[in-house]
Amino acid sequence: MSVPFSFYNFTGLVDLHRGISERQNESHVESFTILFCDFSGQDKSKIDDSLQQVVRHSDAYVHNNNYYFFVLYQTDKHGAGIVKNMFEEFFGTDIQHDCVSFPRDGDTAQELFDALQASVKKKLNLYLECLDHSSRQMPSY
Repeated sequence: MSVPFSFYNFTGLVDLHRGISERQNESHVESFTILFCDFSGQDKSKIDDSLQQVVRHSDAYVHNNNYYFFVLYQTDKHGAGIVKNMFEEFFGTDIQHDCVSFPRDGDTAQELFDALQASVKKKLNLYLECLDHSSRQMPSY
């Protein structure tokens, strides 16, 4: 099973993967990929089962309601497409999805989030409010 993180830690999670990639001096065009999947309409227990069966132990994810964001280490967009296909096979239906890769689509977490937001809006006609900077901040009480 992959490693779940709080959505409020999404920026830190991406920064951690950036730092690992840079420290290991990886010259990959795509050191890691963020795969967005919209699991709306799927049963929560079935989503939980899919996370155990589809995603690798070395991958991490965050989610905001039914929007799931997988950080797939040492995976390019083609590999992310394979993961998406595995989810579609598991659920038996098409999954709205998109992805961005570091460093091809951005050098910082914010650049990657902006690129994903723009791509999802263009391809899927969805606005992911949860990717707005203020939505990723832990609420203060």
